[in-house]
Amino acid sequence: MNDVVGKLRELLGSGCITDPEVADAYLTDWRGLLRGRATCVLRPNSVELLAQCVRICREAGVGIVPQGGNTGLVGGATPNDSGFQAVISTASMRKIRSIDPVDMSVVAEAGATIADLQAATAEAGTLFPLSFASEGTATLGGALATNAGGISAVRYGSARDLLLGMEVVLPDGRIWNGLRTLRKDNAGYALKHLFSGSEGTLGIITAAAMKLAPQPRVCEVAFCALETEDQVLDLWMKLRAAADGNVRAIEYLSGSCVELAKRDGLRSPVQRANHYVLIELTSSRRDAGLREMLEEFLAGALEDGTIVDAALAQSGEQRKQMWRLREDQTEVQKRAGRDFKHDIAVPVARVPDLLRRCKAGIEAGFADAMVVPFGHVGDGNIHLNVVLPAAVGTEWAREQGKRIGELVYDIAISLGGTFSAEHGIGRAKIDLLEKHRDPVEIDLMRKIKGALDDSGLFNPDRVFSRPLG
Repeated sequence: MNDVVGKLRELLGSGCITDPEVADAYLTDWRGLLRGRATCVLRPNSVELLAQCVRICREAGVGIVPQGGNTGLVGGATPNDSGFQAVISTASMRKIRSIDPVDMSVVAEAGATIADLQAATAEAGTLFPLSFASEGTATLGGALATNAGGISAVRYGSARDLLLGMEVVLPDGRIWNGLRTLRKDNAGYALKHLFSGSEGTLGIITAAAMKLAPQPRVCEVAFCALETEDQVLDLWMKLRAAADGNVRAIEYLSGSCVELAKRDGLRSPVQRANHYVLIELTSSRRDAGLREMLEEFLAGALEDGTIVDAALAQSGEQRKQMWRLREDQTEVQKRAGRDFKHDIAVPVARVPDLLRRCKAGIEAGFADAMVVPFGHVGDGNIHLNVVLPAAVGTEWAREQGKRIGELVYDIAISLGGTFSAEHGIGRAKIDLLEKHRDPVEIDLMRKIKGALDDSGLFNPDRVFSRPLG
């Protein structure tokens, strides 16, 4: 191992990190639940250097754990505790190579943060549509590797839907340059989609070409209070018909989520209710009449009883405060106790059933549990989270969390849904993949993995529980 580290240090200089204090930030997942050891942490600043790192590690049989912003929630970017894996961070590869307002595309390196891309494309008069709570730290490469979704997916799609082309370092150290910005290209297999969502098990994404959208000129935000789960779905169906493609986001918050946020110092602009929905409409046309449209829509929803109260933001600051009720949920729940996250999705029509059944099942079987679901109504992705008191013992909480997870995932699957909507598999959901997915599907995935990574060194112990071969 000393020989390997020596070669990597000679190649990268200070970009090869072995100091335990400096390396520490790369060895723990965002939630602090997983911690590993690494031979070293590598920060190459070019695709050529990254490819050389891969070749050196492959020759020595050292496992490789790719890492972007380290904001994942399933342990996909955290090394194991063997000490025989190297973390390869793309943090030093942050260049935005080109922005084309005519072609409506951007080409950027994997270490560019989502916030960097949003700011740079806005200066060019365009919009990079991907958006989620960790966008200030999360990187383009990580977002693509996990096919991140977020709040704008209802309008623009997830990361894969915005992907035009990519550059990838393969497990054998070769570089595939597929950085095309074509909207139509049927010349063979769509390899870019193979790597998107592969969680670093098939290759390391080093750059990508992404779609842009017109920059919004008008934005209107409203916060609504509702009494029943069925009204949440009813509101979305009516808004979808009325807003004529202008819905950028429609976010759900349970009553318990808002109460937690209020306890944490935030304020709700509407009366207390069982359920809440945050709506954002945007348009690139200043004369789109969004405010009038939303005022009329909310008045109608109040009149027919779909909602019981609503507030329409009067300023940018009020829009920000409404969004904080949603965007701060991860931190608010983390501070409230021992939080257990369940990133699930069902067909949109089954969202009310999901909310009802999970709440009833958890409250009936787990007296100390607080059910705090929130998520994306428009695409059926609900984060069915649960908080247990901070004072309970670690082992007891872990056992309770496991049982709660089984209940939640079984309900989601029974409704035609999935146990992983936008967080991926990583290390945390391997058993769920093997339990709930067709054996033929898993066999196909393993064959793809074996074809591209015959040594099994790329992100080992992720997605699959057993080594290849």
